[in-house]
Amino acid sequence: MSGALIGMFTGLGIVLITRVLAQPKSSMADSIARYVGAGTTQQRNFTYELIQRVQHLFTSRQWAPWESDFQVSRKLRQLDTTMSLGAVRRKQVIAAAISLLIALLWVILRIASDKPLSTMIALLICVSAFTYGGWYVKWSLESKTSQRISAIEAQLPAVLDLLAFAISAGEPALLAIRRVTETCSGPLTRELKKVVNSIDSGESLARSLNNLSSDLDSQALSRAFHALTLALERGTPLAQVLRAQAADARAQQARLLLVLAGRKETAMMLPVVFLILPMIVAVALYPGIVALQVL
Repeated sequence: MSGALIGMFTGLGIVLITRVLAQPKSSMADSIARYVGAGTTQQRNFTYELIQRVQHLFTSRQWAPWESDFQVSRKLRQLDTTMSLGAVRRKQVIAAAISLLIALLWVILRIASDKPLSTMIALLICVSAFTYGGWYVKWSLESKTSQRISAIEAQLPAVLDLLAFAISAGEPALLAIRRVTETCSGPLTRELKKVVNSIDSGESLARSLNNLSSDLDSQALSRAFHALTLALERGTPLAQVLRAQAADARAQQARLLLVLAGRKETAMMLPVVFLILPMIVAVALYPGIVALQVL
């Protein structure tokens, strides 16, 4: 029973890796077939159906460990990368198949060394390894996304101050944003360039700012853009509003630094308690122990 299970999972991992690596790029007809009601031109076989069912199981449910397509697409938008959703899914399947093969190798080596291992435990290890492989790609994407959002929030106070200076000098809001994007660099200015491009395409400033804040999903950015939109609608002096929002953003950054310092302080206690303190106790007690052994 264990041999059949190991053989089945080994074959599944090899088939998944070879199928994903050798998968051809879809043509334009296949891309638009789902929207015009036509059938796909790709040949559906057992391997294709298996991959589709595995993807549906791990990505199309609320409890899916690899997240849904909407959540992954939103993180890709926040990361501002050229990687597509299909590329992320292929990386997840490849990582899951590699993790599955590693788990199977460990199970085979354990059985070969005459150590007992039940079929249920082997099945649980294989499924957990497969799930963890795709989850690791998801975690890596989330880590990069959070780092970029943190960089945007860190740049927000300086950008708001520059906008306030430009508006105080007599420039309208759109020209002030355009000047900041032309003279500064960073992740937030790149996002503001998209706002300027959308305004040039015909959208209003308020709608473009609201779309940007909803795409990035940052509380500090949403609060600042919401205040700017209200100031534009009600005729409130923009310079004062921007300076107040910049002060609030700096206060928020200071609070985040205090929280981070508290976490680092707790983490710094671990090596002190488990490494340095035991060495001090060992050095203090070693001469006495040697003396007792001599006596």
